[in-house]
Amino acid sequence: MKMKPIIVIALLISAVLLAGRVIPGNSADQFKEGKYIHVDNIVIQFEKTDATVNIDYHLSPFAQAYILLFGSKNLKPKVETIFSEFHDVKIQKIDKSSASLQILNISREEAGNYLCDSYKLGVQSDVVTFVYPPDSKKKSYEDVKVTPPVFYPADGR
Repeated sequence: MKMKPIIVIALLISAVLLAGRVIPGNSADQFKEGKYIHVDNIVIQFEKTDATVNIDYHLSPFAQAYILLFGSKNLKPKVETIFSEFHDVKIQKIDKSSASLQILNISREEAGNYLCDSYKLGVQSDVVTFVYPPDSKKKSYEDVKVTPPVFYPADGR
């Protein structure tokens, strides 16, 4: 049995874990209680009853090493958990620091407006930004665990 590949992998994991402790701005408080992902920003861009969602996050040093070795597809269950209250979520792209999703029927049309109910997120996000059609007007909220209910005009005014 060859030991060289095992030693290289062990050294690589050790280096990543050590770098995570030494690099400033990588606070251990962000990853308490077994959480390996910290959501920095969620942008929800509405288009009629659907929305495109972009998430920016960073991972604990151990999770970074795991993703480096086994690929970002292993983040899919965690991203799905973040949006578990949403009914029709399709992951478009996922990588080690961001993901893009499509959420269908996030809003409903009523009396000339689109209404989007409040949803609980599976993690707390530092910032959630809503982008409204047609002129891409933005509204941001900080430290969000539950999205506020929102509405926007159906006719684009």
